[in-house]
Amino acid sequence: MVGDTHANAVWTASVIRALGAEGVDVVVQLGDFGWWPQKGFAEHVSNAAAVAGVTVCFLDGNHENHEHLRLQASLRDPPGGPADPVEVYPGLWYLPRGCAWEWHGVRFRALGGAYSIDHRARTPGYDLFPAEEAPSPAEALRAVDAGPADVMLCHDYPALGYELRGRTLPDADARASAQVQSLLAQVAEAIRPKLVVHGHWHHAYTIKRDDTTVVGLDCDGTDQAVALLDLDTLQTKDWSLPGPAPRG
Repeated sequence: MVGDTHANAVWTASVIRALGAEGVDVVVQLGDFGWWPQKGFAEHVSNAAAVAGVTVCFLDGNHENHEHLRLQASLRDPPGGPADPVEVYPGLWYLPRGCAWEWHGVRFRALGGAYSIDHRARTPGYDLFPAEEAPSPAEALRAVDAGPADVMLCHDYPALGYELRGRTLPDADARASAQVQSLLAQVAEAIRPKLVVHGHWHHAYTIKRDDTTVVGLDCDGTDQAVALLDLDTLQTKDWSLPGPAPRG
């Protein structure tokens, strides 16, 4: 499981190679992947996955070119539905909002998207796409309708009775962000995952709420951006690149 990569090609490829060398089968990235066609990041990740012999999957975050991503997904898999995982490049799979699948008997659910709390520092049409950044009620319902899940993968975190500290937001931004977190909480309460993993806040932590463990991951270039998930136990373990983090 990998936190925000922000189209950081050098760091992301290094992580993919190192994980592949350790025998990891699948790398899942949790949004703010960096789907910006002008950078060619997706093709770079596809190439890195082929060299490492792993499959890479990603959620969409708030900072993606959503229109282009969904068009690419529909072109690659015309018979598929709007919530089917789709291979957008060789070895690189997009996990649309609300999609459900199983790995080795473990039931997964994905619900990407978030509100851009840093929108003032972003450029609309380049790395800010507010019309489609947050998950919709219809996408949340799609996730619920797929039934119970063991693992829920999000970009933001569900509001399960705790609040991340350390960042003060303007009131309007705090309200918009809280709406997304409340929507994610409604999904989590309906599908009752044992584990939730997310990115977005660039803050690594683990907390247990009732029967659900929530794990947040940091972002590219940090030591707490990656966690290993054991599918037999649903336990996560911290992981970091050996040596100094490469810069992208």
